Amino acid sequence: MPNTVLFKDGSICEDEYQMIAEDGTMPAGNVLLRATELDRLAEVQGKKGLLITVASSPEDNSFPVNQLDLIAIEFAGFNDGRGYSFAALLRRQGFVGELRAVGDVFKDTLNYMKRVSFDSFILKEGKDVNEAAAGLNDFTVPYQASVAVQKASYQTGQ
Repeated sequence: MPNTVLFKDGSICEDEYQMIAEDGTMPAGNVLLRATELDRLAEVQGKKGLLITVASSPEDNSFPVNQLDLIAIEFAGFNDGRGYSFAALLRRQGFVGELRAVGDVFKDTLNYMKRVSFDSFILKEGKDVNEAAAGLNDFTVPYQASVAVQKASYQTGQ
Protein backbone atom coordinates (compact mmCIF):
# COMPACT_ATOMS: atom_id res chain seq x y z
CA MET A 1 0.00 0.00 0.00
CA PRO A 2 1.52 3.37 -1.02
CA ASN A 3 2.31 5.98 1.59
CA THR A 4 0.62 9.36 1.77
CA VAL A 5 2.93 12.35 1.33
CA LEU A 6 2.27 15.69 3.01
CA PHE A 7 3.99 18.69 1.44
CA LYS A 8 5.01 21.81 3.36
CA ASP A 9 2.35 23.82 1.49
CA GLY A 10 -0.35 21.52 2.95
CA SER A 11 -1.03 19.52 -0.20
CA ILE A 12 -1.39 15.76 0.11
CA CYS A 13 -0.78 13.04 -2.48
CA GLU A 14 0.16 9.40 -2.83
CA ASP A 15 3.89 8.57 -2.78
CA GLU A 16 5.15 8.05 -6.34
CA TYR A 17 8.48 6.49 -5.35
CA GLN A 18 9.03 2.74 -5.11
CA MET A 19 11.88 0.75 -3.58
CA ILE A 20 13.81 -1.98 -5.37
CA ALA A 21 12.12 -5.33 -4.73
CA GLU A 22 13.71 -7.86 -2.39
CA ASP A 23 14.61 -10.00 -5.40
CA GLY A 24 16.50 -7.04 -6.91
CA THR A 25 13.90 -6.15 -9.53
CA MET A 26 14.06 -2.48 -10.51
CA PRO A 27 10.58 -0.93 -10.54
CA ALA A 28 9.44 1.22 -13.45
CA GLY A 29 9.01 4.93 -12.72
CA ASN A 30 10.37 6.84 -9.76
CA VAL A 31 12.70 4.84 -7.51
CA LEU A 32 13.91 5.39 -3.94
CA LEU A 33 17.29 3.69 -3.54
CA ARG A 34 19.06 2.73 -0.34
CA ALA A 35 22.64 3.97 -0.01
CA THR A 36 23.87 0.44 -0.67
CA GLU A 37 22.01 0.45 -4.02
CA LEU A 38 23.50 3.67 -5.44
CA ASP A 39 25.50 1.63 -7.96
CA ARG A 40 22.14 1.03 -9.69
CA LEU A 41 21.32 4.75 -10.06
CA ALA A 42 21.81 4.69 -13.85
CA GLU A 43 19.14 1.96 -14.18
CA VAL A 44 16.37 4.20 -12.81
CA GLN A 45 14.05 5.30 -15.62
CA GLY A 46 12.06 7.92 -13.65
CA LYS A 47 12.99 10.30 -10.87
CA LYS A 48 15.84 9.24 -8.62
CA GLY A 49 15.59 9.22 -4.85
CA LEU A 50 17.84 8.17 -2.00
CA LEU A 51 16.86 6.96 1.47
CA ILE A 52 19.32 8.04 4.15
CA THR A 53 19.35 6.36 7.54
CA VAL A 54 21.65 6.83 10.53
CA ALA A 55 23.69 3.94 9.09
CA SER A 56 24.25 5.90 5.85
CA SER A 57 24.99 9.35 7.22
CA PRO A 58 26.00 12.14 4.82
CA GLU A 59 28.69 12.97 7.37
CA ASP A 60 30.43 9.68 6.55
CA ASN A 61 29.37 9.14 2.92
CA SER A 62 29.60 11.13 -0.28
CA PHE A 63 26.34 11.09 -2.25
CA PRO A 64 25.76 12.22 -5.86
CA VAL A 65 23.41 15.04 -4.76
CA ASN A 66 23.42 16.61 -8.24
CA GLN A 67 21.91 13.40 -9.71
CA LEU A 68 19.06 13.03 -7.19
CA ASP A 69 15.54 14.45 -7.34
CA LEU A 70 14.63 13.46 -3.78
CA ILE A 71 16.43 12.55 -0.59
CA ALA A 72 14.35 10.91 2.13
CA ILE A 73 15.84 11.12 5.60
CA GLU A 74 14.67 8.55 8.12
CA PHE A 75 13.97 9.70 11.66
CA ALA A 76 14.49 6.56 13.75
CA GLY A 77 12.93 8.07 16.86
CA PHE A 78 11.53 11.32 18.22
CA ASN A 79 14.58 11.82 20.45
CA ASP A 80 17.09 11.37 17.59
CA GLY A 81 17.88 14.74 16.02
CA ARG A 82 20.44 13.58 13.48
CA GLY A 83 17.91 13.91 10.64
CA TYR A 84 17.82 17.68 11.19
CA SER A 85 21.61 17.84 10.95
CA PHE A 86 21.61 15.62 7.86
CA ALA A 87 19.12 17.96 6.13
CA ALA A 88 21.24 21.05 6.83
CA LEU A 89 24.42 19.26 5.75
CA LEU A 90 22.88 18.05 2.46
CA ARG A 91 21.71 21.58 1.62
CA ARG A 92 25.24 22.89 2.33
CA GLN A 93 26.59 20.16 0.03
CA GLY A 94 24.43 21.58 -2.78
CA PHE A 95 21.31 19.43 -2.79
CA VAL A 96 18.46 21.51 -4.24
CA GLY A 97 15.85 18.78 -4.77
CA GLU A 98 13.05 17.62 -2.51
CA LEU A 99 13.99 16.72 1.06
CA ARG A 100 11.50 14.30 2.64
CA ALA A 101 11.25 13.31 6.31
CA VAL A 102 10.15 9.71 6.96
CA GLY A 103 9.96 7.48 10.02
CA ASP A 104 8.99 8.91 13.40
CA VAL A 105 7.36 12.00 11.87
CA PHE A 106 4.22 13.58 13.32
CA LYS A 107 2.42 16.92 13.62
CA ASP A 108 4.50 18.30 16.52
CA THR A 109 7.77 17.89 14.60
CA LEU A 110 6.71 19.38 11.25
CA ASN A 111 7.45 23.01 12.15
CA TYR A 112 11.03 22.15 13.08
CA MET A 113 11.47 20.02 9.97
CA LYS A 114 10.19 22.80 7.71
CA ARG A 115 12.66 25.21 9.33
CA VAL A 116 15.64 23.07 8.32
CA SER A 117 14.34 22.91 4.71
CA PHE A 118 12.28 19.71 4.51
CA ASP A 119 9.79 19.90 1.64
CA SER A 120 7.64 16.85 2.34
CA PHE A 121 6.80 14.32 5.02
CA ILE A 122 5.54 10.77 5.36
CA LEU A 123 3.93 10.57 8.76
CA LYS A 124 4.41 7.77 11.25
CA GLU A 125 1.85 5.00 10.79
CA GLY A 126 -1.37 5.77 12.63
CA LYS A 127 -0.97 9.57 12.51
CA ASP A 128 -3.67 11.65 10.82
CA VAL A 129 -2.29 13.42 7.73
CA ASN A 130 -5.20 15.89 7.60
CA GLU A 131 -4.66 16.92 11.22
CA ALA A 132 -0.94 17.33 10.54
CA ALA A 133 -1.64 19.41 7.41
CA ALA A 134 -3.90 21.71 9.43
CA GLY A 135 -1.06 22.30 11.89
CA LEU A 136 1.65 23.10 9.35
CA ASN A 137 1.30 26.83 9.93
CA ASP A 138 0.69 26.83 13.68
CA PHE A 139 3.91 28.83 14.13
CA THR A 140 4.57 31.83 11.90
CA VAL A 141 7.31 33.59 13.86
CA PRO A 142 10.43 31.62 14.87
CA TYR A 143 12.05 32.04 18.27
CA GLN A 144 15.52 31.48 16.91
CA ALA A 145 17.30 31.71 13.56
CA SER A 146 17.61 28.73 11.23
CA VAL A 147 18.70 27.99 7.67
CA ALA A 148 15.20 29.06 6.62
CA VAL A 149 15.60 32.47 8.29
CA GLN A 150 17.82 34.50 5.98
CA LYS A 151 20.63 36.71 7.28
CA ALA A 152 20.34 35.98 10.95
CA SER A 153 22.90 38.09 12.78
CA TYR A 154 24.93 35.12 14.00
CA GLN A 155 25.23 33.87 10.40
CA THR A 156 26.27 37.17 8.82
CA GLY A 157 28.44 38.59 11.57
CA GLN A 158 26.36 41.79 11.75
